[in-house]
Amino acid sequence: MKKSLIALAAFAAVSAFAQSSVTLSGIIKGGVAQTKYSNGPAGTTNGSGLSVADGSSRFIISGAEDLGGGLKAVFQIDTRFRVDDNGAAPTSSPIATGNTFVGLSGGLGMIQLGKLDTHYCLGQDSHGSRATAFQASSCALLGYVNGGSSAQSIANASRATNTIRYTTPTFSGFKGELNYSTAFNGSEGALGDAGKGKAVSAKLLYGNGPIKAGFSVWDAKSEDRRATATRGDQKAYTLFGDYDFGVATVGLTYDQSKLIAGLMTAAESETKRNVWSIPVTVPLGAGTFLFTYTKASDLKVNGTTLADSSSSLWSLGYDYSLSKRTSVGVSYAKLNNKANAGYALYGQGSANGTPNNGVGQDASQLYVGIRHAF
Repeated sequence: MKKSLIALAAFAAVSAFAQSSVTLSGIIKGGVAQTKYSNGPAGTTNGSGLSVADGSSRFIISGAEDLGGGLKAVFQIDTRFRVDDNGAAPTSSPIATGNTFVGLSGGLGMIQLGKLDTHYCLGQDSHGSRATAFQASSCALLGYVNGGSSAQSIANASRATNTIRYTTPTFSGFKGELNYSTAFNGSEGALGDAGKGKAVSAKLLYGNGPIKAGFSVWDAKSEDRRATATRGDQKAYTLFGDYDFGVATVGLTYDQSKLIAGLMTAAESETKRNVWSIPVTVPLGAGTFLFTYTKASDLKVNGTTLADSSSSLWSLGYDYSLSKRTSVGVSYAKLNNKANAGYALYGQGSANGTPNNGVGQDASQLYVGIRHAF
């Protein structure tokens, strides 16, 4: 009788774990970067410096509970941290800074509530997910309108906060996504906070065989819509795709984004730019070669072209797998700004030892790093 009770308890415990699971995973990535600034106008500092650079390290706690009938409760807590500092301000790493959500998943799709990557850097190269430099990513141009700071970013060049997302099931390779954010750029605040307004985003994805493609739109509005309020609206769309030829995968991304600032009167201004990018990946032995060329057009301010405000970025790298979880990489990126262009390498900032360059200043970076996934 005693053995039967023990067996029954063991069976109940196994059944409980079968219905609910929690997983700890993550990425630790870092490297050594030599960053150089050149052709800067008066008032900027040219030169080069050596730094230890983080590659967006993180640990993720995720889980699912089987609710029966094909329905599951799902959650994720994604915490970003830096491998190269002490965790104190200004480079501190608070909990749940990455993609963090709770939701339900079933036969009709999935609903998530939280902070989620929404319309940013779509169809880009894969530097961020490899051992090559985070800073070499084409998001440097795709995620911004003539700048490298949050004031010029589209969709935060990252996650949208306070997001409600519905993702459809996949039908014949097609999948849809609809996002609504009640405050895309921070916590919900008092009326009048222009930086925390509402946003809507929709995305259509296709993946079947060697073809992957997608289309995404983003429309964000300031919270305060009074005529006396400062406006900070954003509108963007991105078309992207790639084809796997076997010997290489070649992609093409086109993005048009614009920022609308000023008062909601005749004093408002609209700044628009177009970007196209061609990422190429080639399997080479136990590794992968990456090449990307990205070009941002001259700005149009209220319909008038701002001369010499274009920029280009080319980057190349090689990611070599030491095992299924560990790889090493080397990359080189070169950003060329025209006289009125202020773009920066992606993720630049004093926290990375690579401060943003000035308007008209160029930047380049040579990087050697290691990445481990667990």
